[in-house]
Amino acid sequence: MTEKHKKIVAIVAVLIFILFCAAVGYFVGVPMVQLAEDPAQFQALVDSYGIGSRLIFIGMVVLQVVVAFIPGEPIELAAGYAFGFVEGTLLTLAGFLIGSLLVFLLVKKFGVKLVEVFVSREKINELRFLNTEQKR
Repeated sequence: MTEKHKKIVAIVAVLIFILFCAAVGYFVGVPMVQLAEDPAQFQALVDSYGIGSRLIFIGMVVLQVVVAFIPGEPIELAAGYAFGFVEGTLLTLAGFLIGSLLVFLLVKKFGVKLVEVFVSREKINELRFLNTEQKR
């Protein structure tokens, strides 16, 4: 496979990923935020799922972190309303931790390869701060 072919495949993959994120944001994120903006409806959901609602909520926060353009404020406010201050804060932090870890692992696995689609390895190596382990 030639370099040009690899770049075309990588660019198409990035575009597909962006379209996938946009679709998830629109079809999942928008309804999720609308649900979180209605405290009574969100409280009814929490009550109907019992302990499982905590896992659903953590999943919502993870999705919001991974698909970064889904607004998080309505979800965070809903956590306080539905679970109370302490439990809502802990559940939100758990979702942030899991989501951030997932993003970190994805970037660690695909980061340089993804950057190389747009910038040559030589240009990346020219950046001094990337060559110093302490600064990275």
